[in-house]
Amino acid sequence: MINVLIVDDEPLARKELRRVLSKAEDIAIIGECSNAIDAVGMINREKPDVVFLDIQMPRVSGIEMLSMLDHEKMPHIVFLTAYDEYAVQAFEQHAFDYLLKPVNQARLDKTLQRLRRDREPQKIGLLPGANQLRQIPCFGQHHVQLLRMEEVEYVASGISGVYVVATDGSEKPTALPLHILQDRTPLLRCHRQYLVNVDYIEKINFLENGLAEIHTRRGHVIPVSRRFFPQIKERLGIL
Repeated sequence: MINVLIVDDEPLARKELRRVLSKAEDIAIIGECSNAIDAVGMINREKPDVVFLDIQMPRVSGIEMLSMLDHEKMPHIVFLTAYDEYAVQAFEQHAFDYLLKPVNQARLDKTLQRLRRDREPQKIGLLPGANQLRQIPCFGQHHVQLLRMEEVEYVASGISGVYVVATDGSEKPTALPLHILQDRTPLLRCHRQYLVNVDYIEKINFLENGLAEIHTRRGHVIPVSRRFFPQIKERLGIL
């Protein structure tokens, strides 16, 4: 069986896609989401094989949602889009599966045949915007909260996982590892366990043996390792 998640903000579009997918005996629809925020949480929890993803959604688009996921552990994505010449060209150039809305049964059947035959790893990072994380998804027991970059003081990795320290002092867990946050956000890597928002750095104390520590505006002290110190000095214009 191929476990499928449908993500589309239009109820009628979800209903129609569910109807045409239900004709295939080897397709199991494990859920539907009306927005990208709910979809991120469900993808991490349920780990579907395939996600039928609408591109044009309010607040967080389908492409932006992809930036919130670990590209190495992602389900296969089939994009849903109204006719958009640029988007279609981008999908075809990188051999992504896509369906034009409203979904045509014959075209869907071809997509399902490809999914049954093979689901090679998709190079999601090639899509414009898929590597640009403007908000960090933080997961609660029954919700996903999005933190904008200006709301993030620093991010740390500990025994219990990765957590975001917000500017209000609260700590919020995220499923994204530090290397993804480093690559997709303006946060600065200062230590193997820490990323810091440069806008909240108050001062840097230089220690012995090439070490240092960052003091944030809220009074937190973050270690700086020798490995990352040259990058920090370059980023902050320290000679």
